[in-house]
Amino acid sequence: MRELKNLATYAAQHRIRGRSYKRNSLLKPLNIILDELDRCPDTRDENEIEFVKTSSKGLITDHVKRIARGVHTEDIYQYVDAFFDEVLEQAHAGNANFLLQRERSIRSAYVVYMRQALAEIFVARGQAKDADEAQQALDRPEADAADGVEDESA
Repeated sequence: MRELKNLATYAAQHRIRGRSYKRNSLLKPLNIILDELDRCPDTRDENEIEFVKTSSKGLITDHVKRIARGVHTEDIYQYVDAFFDEVLEQAHAGNANFLLQRERSIRSAYVVYMRQALAEIFVARGQAKDADEAQQALDRPEADAADGVEDESA
């Protein structure tokens, strides 16, 4: 799904993730949105969806700002807007229930797309020779400590 890949790539480029390169950390912002959407009492009500969107922006901003420096609030807001405009509206025709039925697959694909985008960033910055080496670097614990992507706009 092109829209989900674009979202994951945007997140990688703007460091919208948790503290490390582990699966749960990469998924944290997406999980916040999906959890908020899952709690929504009426996913067909535009007002409720707008509330979920706004609360997701606040929760993700609080989380990311707490653990990373240099991440801009506007980038987080654009990330959330992209989820609702592209992943929900375009790829799932605005049907939140259908999207939530595919939640497990969406999470799985998102991690793959995110790791691919991070690998491309590592290669572009000279932190790895190729995508395979970059993927292996993402699996090492010292990659979390070094966090080459973290220094982008600090």
